[in-house]
Amino acid sequence: MKKGTSEQGRLTRLNRTVQLIEDLLLGKEHDRRTVGARLGLKLAAADRQLAAVAGLRGVVSERKGRNRVYRFDRTALLEGPKLPTAIAACFGASLAPLFAGTTYETAFREARDLIIRQFRRGGIFRHIERKFVFLSQGGEVSLPDESGQLDDLIDAVLHERRVTFDYQDFDNVVSSRTVKPLSLTVYNHQLYLIGRLEDGAQRAFRFSRIKNAEVTESTFEYPSRAEYDPEQVFASSFGVFMSDSESVQRVEVSLAPRWATYVRTHRWHRSQNATFTDKEVRVTLDVHVCPEVEAWVLGFGDEAEVIAPLELRAKVAKKARAMAQRYEGVTVESSPRPASERSAARSTSPRADRKS
Repeated sequence: MKKGTSEQGRLTRLNRTVQLIEDLLLGKEHDRRTVGARLGLKLAAADRQLAAVAGLRGVVSERKGRNRVYRFDRTALLEGPKLPTAIAACFGASLAPLFAGTTYETAFREARDLIIRQFRRGGIFRHIERKFVFLSQGGEVSLPDESGQLDDLIDAVLHERRVTFDYQDFDNVVSSRTVKPLSLTVYNHQLYLIGRLEDGAQRAFRFSRIKNAEVTESTFEYPSRAEYDPEQVFASSFGVFMSDSESVQRVEVSLAPRWATYVRTHRWHRSQNATFTDKEVRVTLDVHVCPEVEAWVLGFGDEAEVIAPLELRAKVAKKARAMAQRYEGVTVESSPRPASERSAARSTSPRADRKS
């Protein structure tokens, strides 16, 4: 064979290999048959081409049916993440059910899978979706129906554009709002928009109560960390409640002794302190007093007593008396039907008919 002919053959084979590598870099998958068709080769020659690229970093293969398919995995060229990073991605992906029915539900899992593919010991992540889990309880009730509105609010936060919407408050009063959207946050498996009003006040808006949201063309300058830091904004809040008052009060609650272990292993607020005696567990919090604090105390039933402040003590006492009146006459042995049901039963009874 002439030297020129031999060299031309090598160049032809090299060109075919380059074409195959180019296809893989462009995201195409190949098996021996598709390589043969793409490069004009018989199956044996196609096998040799695949063998030539199989050892390249980033080229991976897997069996699909009767064929072995080759593709390029870009993540193989990146430095693998450390284990804490991979675990963090797994915890992040467990938020996916909160966004059920939206593109973000899939995106959370895709982000996790991308990180795991880069991890050198990927085999340890079998059944990972069940190993690190965030329990979303009820989830965000307005999704997936309002997924378009969620997209709009995310766009407004990212591009720092004012947004207008109608907001339905707890008392069912609807008002129009224009806000500078600062953060989207998850609290107690619900979504909230943290926004700043034109007068400078900041509010947490429950996502499911936001209606007819529109992103305007009006932009704003995102505040510096000294002007707005979510950690500082909620530092003295109990839950997601945002107070107009700057005043923080010392809330002091006496719990029954049986709560000792729970209090030692649970934190309701960062300012929490507790003392323990045989007669009580005394818990103190430095927070804004709000309806959420009242609900927290009432959740302990008769095993909690508010010591301070006096205003909170009076409010809880008033609600406790109202609850006692509602359940008046109820005994452990016999639990009468609710008053509303008893009233309805009387109005439809034969005796009631006779009286009318």
